[in-house]
Amino acid sequence: MFALRCVPPSPEVMAILFMEYRRSGKMKTMSFKKYLKSIGFTDPAAEIVGMDDAARFRRGPAGPELIEIPSHPVKGKLQVKVLLVDFPDRQGALPPQHYEDMLFSNGKYPTGSMRDFYKEVSLSKVDVVGSVHGWLRMPNPYSYYTNNESGMKGASYPHNAQRMAEDAVNAALQKGIGFGQDLDKLNQGIVTALFIIHAGRGAEQLHPSVAGKEIWSHKWNLKNSVDVGNGLSATIYLTVPHDCKVGVCAHELGHLAFQWQDFYDPNYDDDGQEWDGSGVWDLMAGGSWNGDGARPAHPAGLHKIQHGWVPITTVAKSRSLTLKPYTAKSGRVYKIVSLSYGAKQYLILENRKRSGFDFNLPGEGLLIWRVDEKGEMEAPDRPGLLLIQADGKHDLEQPKDWNEGDGGDPFPGKARRKMLKDTGSISTSFPNGKRSGVTLENIVLDQASGKITLDVKFAAGNPG
Repeated sequence: MFALRCVPPSPEVMAILFMEYRRSGKMKTMSFKKYLKSIGFTDPAAEIVGMDDAARFRRGPAGPELIEIPSHPVKGKLQVKVLLVDFPDRQGALPPQHYEDMLFSNGKYPTGSMRDFYKEVSLSKVDVVGSVHGWLRMPNPYSYYTNNESGMKGASYPHNAQRMAEDAVNAALQKGIGFGQDLDKLNQGIVTALFIIHAGRGAEQLHPSVAGKEIWSHKWNLKNSVDVGNGLSATIYLTVPHDCKVGVCAHELGHLAFQWQDFYDPNYDDDGQEWDGSGVWDLMAGGSWNGDGARPAHPAGLHKIQHGWVPITTVAKSRSLTLKPYTAKSGRVYKIVSLSYGAKQYLILENRKRSGFDFNLPGEGLLIWRVDEKGEMEAPDRPGLLLIQADGKHDLEQPKDWNEGDGGDPFPGKARRKMLKDTGSISTSFPNGKRSGVTLENIVLDQASGKITLDVKFAAGNPG
């Protein structure tokens, strides 16, 4: 079975559902996400192993889905093959040049292209380029592939998006469209980044009452790989709608090529727990929709260091730090380690400023992340990545009113919190672990320069 998890629902859809929740009179008896479960609304890929995670090949069932570490760091030129597909009952409307500009232009797309995005967040260590082909007419109507299930049910094959992707690749081959060896960025014998852009809407943008008739944007594996020549096969793909924006494309490419999983809870309350993961602070969570999807948030610092995109400084003893904000040319992540932390546990510090693709963040300042590589992302009990929210409200891990992040999350932020101790409702310690012996003090954001200064102090007997 393949893992399948999709782009999060759009904020517009969630806003409509939240208003329905308020009007339902159930706010006193259940949380918003419990309400979503009660009406049958959930991420359609939540339980499909292989969709919208880091998996690139078939894999068997395992235990809890732990935080996934990319096995192939990606730098340099990344070639993307884009196939535009339409249907006898749903024809493509936009010219191929529109997608060339939105995905691959260099510094000229009004809100920034996907190429611009990845150049900025990787400090120009990644260059996303590609070619666009189509429109290619599919042999079946759109409804054949959606099957009133958003195309997301593996058991419904061939009436799903997997078959659409297979038909798209075969149509491209029939048109003589070539698949060069440079498409195999990860040296796996498969096309690393295959985009299928389909005529029609994205189900993630629609009310659940009608969403089944449209395809939900996702990364998935083809049920039957297609030999495309040059020793390559088309095995995995992503699909987005004709009116897609950079955020959805960048999020799904994060799964497809950069091997990142979703960093939010896609199953809502199905497992008895609910949380918002990284929220609007992370491309791989709600941040893919920042700026109406046109200006997505940077990937969290953890994702960047996994590919070696930004320098990292490990802090293991008391010292003062100065963090400059990310720009298109500079940035640094600080990693705090302590003898009191378990194996694969540490803190990540990064300075996030509302500029560039981070312009639509709800606030700015120091983000402090707890990382537990032995944790998972579907429950808040022991998450693999958790933002320590300065205001102490725990909105991300205890969502009550659809808060995916706000100006009270960074330090000092709206809460004006200048210290983080190793005890209390928010702290530098990990749940059910020892006191870390780490205190962050005198956290100051200089508004003029955007720099953050702070003091890291280790308790006696715990030098890091």
